[in-house]
Amino acid sequence: MTNRGKAAGGGHRKIDAWRGVGSFGTIGLEIVLCIAFGFFGGRWLDDKFGTGPYLSLLGFVFGLAAAIKGVMRAHGEMQREAAREEREQGNPRPLYDARDDERRDGLTEREKVRDADGGEDDERDTDDKKVDR
Repeated sequence: MTNRGKAAGGGHRKIDAWRGVGSFGTIGLEIVLCIAFGFFGGRWLDDKFGTGPYLSLLGFVFGLAAAIKGVMRAHGEMQREAAREEREQGNPRPLYDARDDERRDGLTEREKVRDADGGEDDERDTDDKKVDR
């Protein structure tokens, strides 16, 4: 395979990644537009019929409902896309192992066991055996 072929394969992955960002990155815009369209549509109807703030509030609620529906739709699409990629590419390797979780928690397994035993701070030698002193 030539260098050109290698670059083309890598470029295809980048395009797919940016396509995913673009399609799911618009959800914030969709939320704002749904709520704004509902509110300002209700406000326009309030001015036309003289109903006060009632249709503005109703429009806001309908806009909010549409925004929630859009978020749920996008979530479903993301789940389907992730499932499709997992079927095609297999389950990816974890980004970190379980030991990283322990380091982040600040406790080693030994400290967790000691804390579970009631916090008794036994004196132990380097082989983790109890020492009578």
